Amino acid sequence: MYMTQDSPRPRPLATAPVPQLAALRWVLTDIDDTLTLDGRLPAAAYAALEALHEAGIAVVPVTGRPAGWCDAIARHWPVAAVVGENGALWYALDHG
Repeated sequence: MYMTQDSPRPRPLATAPVPQLAALRWVLTDIDDTLTLDGRLPAAAYAALEALHEAGIAVVPVTGRPAGWCDAIARHWPVAAVVGENGALWYALDHG
């Protein structure tokens, strides 16, 4: 799903115009049963995170998981940051 400033209602990503996709800078996604399957991160999902990272698109998983999980995800997954505890905190590593 995607949204724009002009149309705040979520629409299927497959209907997004190519210029909007080309301007994509961020992807925010749920973790449980969206990126993961039965509590595991499949290789294909990890590869997609890597591909987005390599393309310069920042991925930010959003979850209800506690801080410890978010710290581990921020350290071990190719993501820009992690929002956790239902929005109560965020983690981002300083790679500089």
